Parts: sequence; C-alpha cells; structure tokens
Amino acid sequence: MTRLLTALCALGMMLVATAALGAQTGPPAVDWQGLQEAWTAYFSAPSEEGAAKVFSLLPAQKIADIKDSFEVVNSFFERLGILEGEIYSGNPNAVKLGFRLYTIAYGTLEAGLNRILGSLIAFNPQLFLEELQARRDLFPTLNPLLGSYLRDMANDPVAMELEKKLRIQSLETVEDKALKSLRSECIKILKKL
Repeated sequence: MTRLLTALCALGMMLVATAALGAQTGPPAVDWQGLQEAWTAYFSAPSEEGAAKVFSLLPAQKIADIKDSFEVVNSFFERLGILEGEIYSGNPNAVKLGFRLYTIAYGTLEAGLNRILGSLIAFNPQLFLEELQARRDLFPTLNPLLGSYLRDMANDPVAMELEKKLRIQSLETVEDKALKSLRSECIKILKKL
C-alpha cells in the first residue's frame, strides 16, 4: 500500500512539474500597452529606430488570441499608410516591421499588409524575398501576398496582367543563390494566378 501511495505521489508531482514547464514554455504575453505607445511614437515621427522598437515588442510567432487587443491592432491598420511610405522608401526596419506585423494581423490589417508588401516586389524584390524567407513560417500559402493586386484590379484584366508580369520580371532580377528557391516558388505561383 505504501508503494502504491508513493508511486501515485511521484506521478502527481511529475504531472505538476510538466504542467508548470508547459506554462513556462508557452507563447510570451504581448505588452499591448507598450506596443501601442511604441506604434504611436513611430507614426508620429517614423524612423528606422522607431520601427526596430515596434518590431521588438511584437511576438515572434503568430498569436491566435488578440481579443484583448483589438484597439491596438486597429490602430496599426488606421495608420498603415505611414508604414507603407517607409516600406516603399526601402527602409529595412520598416520592411521587417511590415512582415512581423503578420504575427498579430487578421482581417483588414492582414489584407492591407498583403497589398503593401505584395507591391514591394516591384520596388525592391531582393528585400521582399529576404524578409519573406525570414518570416516564411507566417505564410502557409503565398497566394494572398503575391496576388494581392487581384483584389485591387478585379475589373481591369489588362492592368492585372501587367502587374503580374511586372512582379515576375522584378523577381527574376534577384540572383542571390540563398533566395533562388523562394524566388522560383513565387514566380511559379504568380504564373498560375
């Protein structure tokens, strides 16, 4: 009887230890207030340092529960034009921030990021591929990102075809061997759209 009781106690302690370890290795909590403050400072005076600060406060992996942070996520969407200008200027930290925002992006924010970062292909395909490769885990499928122009030009098939060709030609200019596989994957997807 004593052995059974000892075994049950040991099993219980192992379960408690496992649960505690699991709680410690779960996704870290997001400092939504700090993120909001950093974003407010960034859109008030955009800078590479400000983009890096916001980037550092975002989670590294996609989070599923943003119910307590709708206001913060909406503030990103409302001021996305500020980030867009910085991305199209080729500011590396702004591009990194744009891709990292996918960790909290759903709905309109995600659609806006797809449009902005998809358009980056024509401006700076090398930077687009580098950051996409670094954050590839956030994109189960690349179609929404690569084909973001399809929504904007739905009633103009000629413009859609021109944009597709422009994106393909831009990607074909990237010669970095480390990006060759991803470049080929993107071109293949674009050709099918």
